[in-house]
Amino acid sequence: MFGTGLGAMVGLLVVALLVVPVSFGVAARADAKARRLSGSPAPDANEGRSVAVAEITGRCDQWRRLATQAWLICGGASLVAVVVVGVLICVG
Repeated sequence: MFGTGLGAMVGLLVVALLVVPVSFGVAARADAKARRLSGSPAPDANEGRSVAVAEITGRCDQWRRLATQAWLICGGASLVAVVVVGVLICVG
């Protein structure tokens, strides 16, 4: 019975260590995309440009939300990995 829990902990550690780099990559790309969109040129007085700016602002907000979620997932998976390693050290 003890070996089954240990195997589950190792499996959880493997999953956490796979999630960390993937979520880090998604967060970094989403941050870069949001920065690129927020640095777009200033709008003119034309109405057509204001619609385009509103669309860019909406996309920028979506990328920022994605980046925030990915950073939270990355941090959470990192915390899980650290806790699991600590438990495995204490048990082992």
